[in-house]
Amino acid sequence: MTHRLEAATVSPESCSSLPLAASLAVLSLYATATSNAEAASLAARGNEPGWQISISDTALSFNALRGETFTVQPAPRPTRQGDADTYLATVDGRQLALTIAAKICVDTMSGMPYPQTATVILGDRKFGGCAGEPGDLLHGDWLVDEIREETTVSDSKPTLAFEPDGRIHGNGSCNRFFGGFALTGEALTISETGSSRMICDQPLMDQERSLLKALGSVHRFEAPQTGRVQLLDKDGQTLVSLRR
Repeated sequence: MTHRLEAATVSPESCSSLPLAASLAVLSLYATATSNAEAASLAARGNEPGWQISISDTALSFNALRGETFTVQPAPRPTRQGDADTYLATVDGRQLALTIAAKICVDTMSGMPYPQTATVILGDRKFGGCAGEPGDLLHGDWLVDEIREETTVSDSKPTLAFEPDGRIHGNGSCNRFFGGFALTGEALTISETGSSRMICDQPLMDQERSLLKALGSVHRFEAPQTGRVQLLDKDGQTLVSLRR
């Protein structure tokens, strides 16, 4: 099996100081890399300096705004050590090493969590960043552990599930609900579009109302550890805590 790795280096700090033509070139380079990443089996990116990498099944490439661009074909096969895969290649006499580790990473600019940590070493230069897709940390079924930092009613077991196609569904405490979510840039938004109409004991109804209201105020999320997610509002306050 071969892999394709395409990258773009875009430094957020440098964009503001570049002339218009150079800034447009930055945006074009970033858009191309993003388009390539959409078809890739793995994507990675980092900041200071900004960079982006994607891996698919034909080549290994690296692009840098203030550096070089190269492509290695065919892509090297990864070797696994512990929870990390490493891709090795030689570029103009220098060793290239890309390591993707199964360790949650937080983007230093956006605060967005990613499921993997990436490290790129090219000769004597080292780039650090995140890999994978943030949505992979959300997808699947969750138990609601706390709502606005209050534990849920005993034996109520409210749930929330994120589907890869952007749908959500769950049990609010009494009724089933469904809706959608959007994950773009540094933001996560959740919208409820419908629910069943059962009547339950008042504590469950109150808890359900609180949960659905909290979900409507979600602005981003954190994944402090595998198997746990916190949904936050725009001020960084924890609205809902989830666990597997």
